[in-house]
Amino acid sequence: MVRRSYDQFCGLSRALDVVGERWTLLVVRELMSGPKRYSDLADALRGIGTSLLAARLKQLESDGIVARRYLRPPAASTVYELTEVGQELATALVPLALWGARHQTCDGRAPSERFQAEWALQFLVRMLDPERLVDLDASYEFRIDGSVARLSIADGAAQVQGGQTGEVADATITTDASTMAAIAGSRIGVLAALEDGLVEVDGDADSLARLLKVLEAYLDRDHGPVAASST
Repeated sequence: MVRRSYDQFCGLSRALDVVGERWTLLVVRELMSGPKRYSDLADALRGIGTSLLAARLKQLESDGIVARRYLRPPAASTVYELTEVGQELATALVPLALWGARHQTCDGRAPSERFQAEWALQFLVRMLDPERLVDLDASYEFRIDGSVARLSIADGAAQVQGGQTGEVADATITTDASTMAAIAGSRIGVLAALEDGLVEVDGDADSLARLLKVLEAYLDRDHGPVAASST
């Protein structure tokens, strides 16, 4: 597949030469939470088609954004993961995703639109201040429109895992995709969402309060301080 070029000596146009094709950035989004098998990517990106997915992965490998790695038994499978260059690109996508949440999701989620809680959380992780995570060791299960993902924080690092893990989280946060987008886009504050019943929390009150305090620095910069309550 021949890749088109804008043929301009500009950082933006050169970047778009690499990632501007349809589905490419969504492949990167899927790998932001960690390595995935080809079948995992195909399932998450329904509609891309197997040949197009293979082409996008091949091009991303060629550009040094994605690498393949073989997992030894018992997994015994090949996974795709972001390289250091790919991780830098993933971080650069965060402002774009939050801009989309702020300005392009105001009408809410359409019935035909797919959603995975992992999509929202992996952008959330990238904007957390690592210095605020140092003394926090907890796991949080996010239940959003029937989709589940876990946010784990330990040793100053945060990690997202999609789906049920079978492990009990320290706390759970339940909401819908439209509310999550409104919070991410700073169209509503966390405290306001809690008070309005748009977000429900349960579990260890201290873990919840400390997470919301971490989120406060970014999410509620326009809405004042947050506070946690337990149901």
